[in-house]
Amino acid sequence: MKKHLKIILSLVLSAALFSCSEDDDAMVDLSTLEAPSNLGATFEITQDNSGLVTIIPTGEGAVLYTVDFGDGSPASEELKVGQQVEHVYEEGQYEVGITGQNLNGETAQGTQSLTVSFLAPENLETTITKDPNDNYTVTVSATAENAAMYQVFFGENEDEEPVPLMEGETVSYTYNNIGTYNVRVVALSGGAATTEVNEEVTITDPLFLPIDFESETLDYTFSNFGGGEGAGVPIVENPDPSEVNSSELVASYTKPENSETWAGTSIPLGEPIDFSSRRYISVDVWSPIEGADVLFKIENIDNADINVEVRATTTVSNEWETLTFDLTSIDPAQEYSNLVLFFNMDVAGTGETYYFDNIRQTTLVQFKLPITFDNPNLAYNFGVFNGTSFEVVENPDQSGVNTSSSQVGAITNSGNNWEGGAFNLDVPVDFSGEDKTITMKLWSDVAVPVLLKFENGVNGERQNEVTANHSGSGWEELSFNFAADAVTSYVDGASDNGQAFVPTGHYSTMVMFIDGPGNTAGTFYIDDISLGGVQVISLFSDLGDDVPLATWRTDWSATDYEEVEFEGELRKLYSNFDFVGIETGENQIDASEMTHFHTEIWTDNATVFRIKLVDFGPNGIYQGGDDTEHEIVIENPAQGEWVSLDIPLSDFTNLTSKANIAQFIYSAAPSGEATVYIDNVYFHN
Repeated sequence: MKKHLKIILSLVLSAALFSCSEDDDAMVDLSTLEAPSNLGATFEITQDNSGLVTIIPTGEGAVLYTVDFGDGSPASEELKVGQQVEHVYEEGQYEVGITGQNLNGETAQGTQSLTVSFLAPENLETTITKDPNDNYTVTVSATAENAAMYQVFFGENEDEEPVPLMEGETVSYTYNNIGTYNVRVVALSGGAATTEVNEEVTITDPLFLPIDFESETLDYTFSNFGGGEGAGVPIVENPDPSEVNSSELVASYTKPENSETWAGTSIPLGEPIDFSSRRYISVDVWSPIEGADVLFKIENIDNADINVEVRATTTVSNEWETLTFDLTSIDPAQEYSNLVLFFNMDVAGTGETYYFDNIRQTTLVQFKLPITFDNPNLAYNFGVFNGTSFEVVENPDQSGVNTSSSQVGAITNSGNNWEGGAFNLDVPVDFSGEDKTITMKLWSDVAVPVLLKFENGVNGERQNEVTANHSGSGWEELSFNFAADAVTSYVDGASDNGQAFVPTGHYSTMVMFIDGPGNTAGTFYIDDISLGGVQVISLFSDLGDDVPLATWRTDWSATDYEEVEFEGELRKLYSNFDFVGIETGENQIDASEMTHFHTEIWTDNATVFRIKLVDFGPNGIYQGGDDTEHEIVIENPAQGEWVSLDIPLSDFTNLTSKANIAQFIYSAAPSGEATVYIDNVYFHN
């Protein structure tokens, strides 16, 4: 229990304050002591019509008090901190004066109003105010005719001692738990009769995103509709912990048998959702049905007609998956704070149970390697410690291995040991491949060691670290080899069961120290952090700066084209699709050092997909006599899911030159009817 009453500070000084130590002859300068302040008093009135009042002086910085009783009688003798004085009053109104004196003899005065009446208090009014910054704290004030003081009971504990409240003042109380409590205020006069009022106060934790159902104080009360009204959503143990959702507690919704097809559940939030930077909502869902439509809806809390609703479809049954809902169509002028979920929308319930968890906002793209600092849809949050600061800036030195004018990360050390920071990745780094080398471009004008460390293994893998050295000559590319024999592993006792670094593990936190053990101050720049020594020429991906192409749809193409957001990311969409010509213009691609061409497609109706690469030859001119081309045909690509095509360039057998690739031609069947989304188009080795 936390009770915040009128502050009573007791100044206790021993004689040692004035004595000299063996090492220091200096005396305390009493002239620097401040005058007493906040002088007042607490009253305890005897309820027997005697007029006997106990007065306890209060204040800050005083060691002695005197009390002017305010009725013309002589003032009290000097009182020490914590002492009290009794005085008998006639009925009436009094201003009790309090004089406080500090150790230097300096004094100050204060007053406290006192009403002495033998009549019962009348017209008792109380005001209970919730603290705007603390949902557990309330403040109480009271007024009443004939009242000398008040007692406040906050109702959280049995046998609680009342908190005294003086006229014109307030008392505060901080509850330990959420709930509804009866606050009782009793008004006292000098008579035996009292007057009291009772008022309920409800203590809640406001619910915000993200919602993970793990809190013991948050109110996760959902309201069901369309069948099973009022049943709510029980919070239960996770029935199927997995890599997708390993949480302990989840929400459980049962769609009642023969319920409406639109049956669902809703919950209000404590404040509107901030959609200024993140307009996607992800929800972990466990469904007993594959192919069930889950409708996610957000509403204005006062007007349900102001809403946005989006569907996503489960792709598995009896296991967890993450569904992402695109809410970019919201009206930014409106406020949305009511969440509504419909499971297996448009189908009547059969009594089946769905589980859901981890309702959170997300961004258009996930934060993962490679990190280039160029994506405007990402927040490059570098959690700094021990004095380091971080910001994203334009490349200040376009030279060496980094001639790009794009953005880089700037890390500034203040000169402390073990300064650094960490990136928390949405997609853990996967070390299961053959190449376990992390590469990073670093700019420094002094020679420094750089320690790179990976933590928070998804499946319990332990932390590990590797050091590389920079020569101090501007931009250099550093390599960190995380093969098992190159790694320093940490085993922190019995809790690890002796488990060391797992070289095939998945790690979600990347920690970086520039001259960690040393104290080198200065600003260092980082860029292009990636896994493996893979070189990439990106046309449309998150793997680096995209080569600017002349067009993604030539005038001679036979398709509709637009760039859209699909399943939470930006994609190329070709509809009514027969074929499309994509041209590089002046930026012809030199893929002579590359080994593969990569593209990813999603279609719900294409039965054939074709990829043609066209090289304009050494002269770089179309139909200049040295053009070569080859087309790859993919029969019956999977529908309704992403298909990753990673094609060896050696399969383009008629493409005899790869130094001047100028055209990419995609086509599909059925001609003029296919719909195809395109993503992650790049060459790599």
